[in-house]
Amino acid sequence: MTLCPNGSAPNPTAQPYAWITWVESQRFLGTLFSKFSWLAFLLEPVLVTTATFCATEPAQPVYPGDATVSAASHDPAAFETVIQYLKDTATWNLWSRICQCNAAPVPGCNAQLDSQASNLPSHTTTTTEWDRLEFHVTTNGYTVWALDIDVYQVGPTTIELWDGPAATRDIYSWTPPGTGWQRFVLPTPRSMPSGGQFFALMNLINGGFQPYYVNPNGLPTTVGFVAYDGWQYASSDTGVWTPWPARMGLDPVICTGSPAAYTPAPPPPPATTLPDVPTSSCTTVADLCALLNPMIDQIALLKQRLDLLQRRLLPFAWIPGPTFAGLTGTGVLSVTDCLGCIVQLTTVPASWGSTAETPRRLIPAVGSIQGRNGANYDNRRDLHYEHELIVTEAPWADGIRYNFRGGVVASITPIYPEP
Repeated sequence: MTLCPNGSAPNPTAQPYAWITWVESQRFLGTLFSKFSWLAFLLEPVLVTTATFCATEPAQPVYPGDATVSAASHDPAAFETVIQYLKDTATWNLWSRICQCNAAPVPGCNAQLDSQASNLPSHTTTTTEWDRLEFHVTTNGYTVWALDIDVYQVGPTTIELWDGPAATRDIYSWTPPGTGWQRFVLPTPRSMPSGGQFFALMNLINGGFQPYYVNPNGLPTTVGFVAYDGWQYASSDTGVWTPWPARMGLDPVICTGSPAAYTPAPPPPPATTLPDVPTSSCTTVADLCALLNPMIDQIALLKQRLDLLQRRLLPFAWIPGPTFAGLTGTGVLSVTDCLGCIVQLTTVPASWGSTAETPRRLIPAVGSIQGRNGANYDNRRDLHYEHELIVTEAPWADGIRYNFRGGVVASITPIYPEP
């Protein structure tokens, strides 16, 4: 579903560059993120140019289902599907925060109930109360995009939009930027079915926010496709509502397209019955031990694996075995769990070519070394120096195969890992 039919662009507060990170997935998924947190470290951060990123609307993330998430621990295809879902979630969430949908070139809005060129005749001096306008449209295909409010006194207020008698309501905090007619753009536009009842509410606070009004209100009335059914007041937004003869300076902006740039509606979070990844309490000494003991086991396992790497890959961990001297021609030395060998040439024919550098490089090669495991051999290493350290590609080697050219005599010392 396309959320921005007129294209999209960076919102006014967006920076030139932004990062897509796993934090964006966490922000959208909320408490559900604990079900995927074990995969979060696999999401690499991506730097994007905001203008380019916002120019194209990304696909909304589609939850792959509980069965796929459950299978991700052992099924590579399911694993990749869940990772892609988290990536799509992170991308979409960043896009919805730093980008906005463009306004429609011709939004097709309703004519206003009250003049937008000047303030209404009077202003309210009431103490704290709520006032609401009831309205509906007479034709399908329209959306509430904004509310135009005639402000007498600037101050913080609460704006609410109800779909039906408190069935579904959106609540917003707003401080008008000035007096006179000001437009409050809804962060999330609301579609209006024909005949569907809507209420727009304002919280009036004496000494804070106050709107202009006109008395008598002249409602109900219909202007174009919008029917204004009446004004009511109450002591709270969910209190008992009483018809009020005055009409406040509030006009819903109802259009076929957006009259202003807006933030697209977010997709619903995934519906799942998977349990959260359990978290351990830490209020007693026993709780602390329960946390530390598995951590100690994990650290011990990590140390064991690091020791294994160190003993097989780092030079200072190698132990030389017995030296095989006087080797010529071709043969195989029998070894066990061998990493490689040290080759020392004891005789090289005087006529053999070499470079003038130190140590000299023998040209052509005087021979070669290979690691062997049963009938399998790794890649051949040519010998060009009188002293060489050879590490085979087969650290499991059970044999060292040598092949020396005529007249060459050498000694070979196998090297083994630390026990």
